[in-house]
Amino acid sequence: MIGKKGILRFFYKVTMVCYKKLHLWRIPIPGRDKVQADLNRMHPGENPQECVTDYYVTKLTLSAVILIAGIMLAITMHYSSRESHVLQNQWVYRGSGEEGSREYSITGQVEDGERYSFQMEVMPRKYSQSELENLYEQFGRELPQLILEKNDSPDEIRENLDLSETYEGYPFLVNWKSNSTEAVEENGQIHPGQDVPVLLRAEIQYGEFVRETTVKVTVVKRNETPQEREKSKLSELLQRAQEEDPESEKIQLPTEIEGRKISWEEDIPETGWKILAGALLLAAAVFFFQDKDLHDLVEKKKREERRSYPEILQKLTLYLEAGLTVRSAFCRVAEDYEKERKRGGRCREAYEEMLIATREIHMGVPEGAAYENFGKRTGVREYVRLSTFLTQNLKKGSSTLLQQLKEESVQAEELRIQNARKLSEEATTKLLLPMVMLLVVVMVMIMVPAFSNAGI
Repeated sequence: MIGKKGILRFFYKVTMVCYKKLHLWRIPIPGRDKVQADLNRMHPGENPQECVTDYYVTKLTLSAVILIAGIMLAITMHYSSRESHVLQNQWVYRGSGEEGSREYSITGQVEDGERYSFQMEVMPRKYSQSELENLYEQFGRELPQLILEKNDSPDEIRENLDLSETYEGYPFLVNWKSNSTEAVEENGQIHPGQDVPVLLRAEIQYGEFVRETTVKVTVVKRNETPQEREKSKLSELLQRAQEEDPESEKIQLPTEIEGRKISWEEDIPETGWKILAGALLLAAAVFFFQDKDLHDLVEKKKREERRSYPEILQKLTLYLEAGLTVRSAFCRVAEDYEKERKRGGRCREAYEEMLIATREIHMGVPEGAAYENFGKRTGVREYVRLSTFLTQNLKKGSSTLLQQLKEESVQAEELRIQNARKLSEEATTKLLLPMVMLLVVVMVMIMVPAFSNAGI
């Protein structure tokens, strides 16, 4: 357990003190009785209360460590994200040419006014002529949709257009001209009035590569709120700030609008709270789902004990036929296993339970009680039945014990074969998906060269 070794020893000791001082064992926990029963099966012969205490303290230690680590990480992420390396003293720093363009989320607040959020892209590989031609054709097809922003169609423009210098995924610089600046300004801001068709001319440039295209839109009448007008003006100021000195490393954000001061801050995602919530969920999952792991270990132990059952019956039958008493045969089976284990043999759960019963008998526990305890500790129906046979033989002196053990051995062997077939079927089902995936890989390896040679 954690309390005996490992770097978590300190946390284990602290948790143990809290567990005892705060009387945490008195708190009702669902499934505690089942956990105690599973622990008794997994650790036969040990103090039940100590096993339960150690189990819950271990779980609490793991959950507490996960929670503490999550809190520390959340705090670190929260404060590190607050230290913006992008927006400082009303300046936004550009990225280098190798890094390409950067996109920032910023929020502007006008003095005594509203807060407005913006996505600000601040821009720049050299392309060949053929690549530029292909990019230009694609760009020309997509441009009418790229400028729409919140609008649904070029024929119904109700919101400001995205007449930017650059567009994500394309290396071009775009210079916009409008044949009706009263309806659509060259920065994309619209002035809704009557329905007005507008022809937007885009000069597309990348180094010495220059092309022109036009986009036709129709501005329809819409009433703007004061907040919308103010946001449009702020957007225009941001655009002008970018255009003012394109060779500068940084951009001066606007500091005032209509005599009112503007404060800017960067919009940073709150990852700290997400990490904290994740740590809480993980700590709770570790605490509660560990009971399932314990139960799975108990079930695994039972399966292993069932596999040993036919062999134990055969050995008992052999010794009884050789003339040994029930007690001598039982103890002889357990002692033979103990010798084998000392020589390097593997640990086998059913024989371990027999060893415990044998030691109980040698220590003076009544033979019948030792057999009953043996069956109860395993929790397996077959061993409970075997302990019943042995106990009845002590009480009634039954002469049919040998015959009962032989019949039980035959039934147990048939059951073992059935279980083996069932496990084989389950393994086949589990291997089905990997086999299908391997088949697909083989088919691809065969078909790709075949189609390549055929020139398809």
